[in-house]
Amino acid sequence: MADTNLLLQCLLGMQCKDFAIIAADQLNTQSVVIIKNDVDKIFELSDKLLLGVNGDAGDMAQFSQYIAQNLQLYEMKNKYQLAPAAVVHFTRKNMTDALRSGNPTILNMLFASYDEEMGSQLYTMDFLASCVNVPYASHGIGGLLGISILDNYYRPTLSELEAYEVIKLCIYEIQHRLFMNLPNFKVKTVSKDGVKTLPDINTATFVKK
Repeated sequence: MADTNLLLQCLLGMQCKDFAIIAADQLNTQSVVIIKNDVDKIFELSDKLLLGVNGDAGDMAQFSQYIAQNLQLYEMKNKYQLAPAAVVHFTRKNMTDALRSGNPTILNMLFASYDEEMGSQLYTMDFLASCVNVPYASHGIGGLLGISILDNYYRPTLSELEAYEVIKLCIYEIQHRLFMNLPNFKVKTVSKDGVKTLPDINTATFVKK
């Protein structure tokens, strides 16, 4: 059974021709109390690899740090970086090992990457370590609304601005149609030029001026 944290948080992602984009809510809660609403849940594992995570705040920070430091160690030992697909499989192995140990890491994840050989890629992985390469994906209750919008508007030829507008539309519907409070979203892209942080999307974004 999925943890409540996973259901109440939200991840959205798209893979387009020249870049991949991830949006994540910024809420950190404990029971019914909001601790923070400016948490960055999109971690930069390398200069061209992003990891968007939903779950317990401690698990998110610890697990993403563990993956990032192992990637750095691998690069130091071998003088080259792991390919994005290899990073995903390494992460999945750690998730499955934790599941078998009886002390699972309850996280949902999106990986966005870019490399010269494969171009942009997006992988989705759930808390049971099911993983697949997809053109677009979402997690959480908000993602149930978002996925239908992504399905309707997604095109592999979208520009960065167009993809950002599609993400904005998803977040608008999430904020206006669901009972839960997800006021702020962080948005990042990765392309041949590296990682780029786009303007946050929040309730003020949709206020008519």
